[in-house]
Amino acid sequence: MLELPAKEDLVDLTELLKALGEREITCVLAEGGGTLLGSLFDLGLVDKVFAFIAPIIIGGKNAVTPVAGDGVAEIAEALRLSRVRTQQFGQDIMISGYIGR
Repeated sequence: MLELPAKEDLVDLTELLKALGEREITCVLAEGGGTLLGSLFDLGLVDKVFAFIAPIIIGGKNAVTPVAGDGVAEIAEALRLSRVRTQQFGQDIMISGYIGR
């Protein structure tokens, strides 16, 4: 069991990954909502991305974003993927790549 103190009522992700690393867990799949994913990106804790595109439109002004967090002020500041690969699963498309630093 792993128990960590909360940071602003949320799990301290840096401390969580540090604790997992001490247990020799070196790869973690984070499948979460926009808040979790945004926090991981904001903290620089993402190495690789798997994004899926489905042939459906959800939208709406109140639609939930897949990645929340701070984002960027200008497109030039956006994170770029390298070693990008695509794969199709039925009608869905997976795009994967590593965060370019």
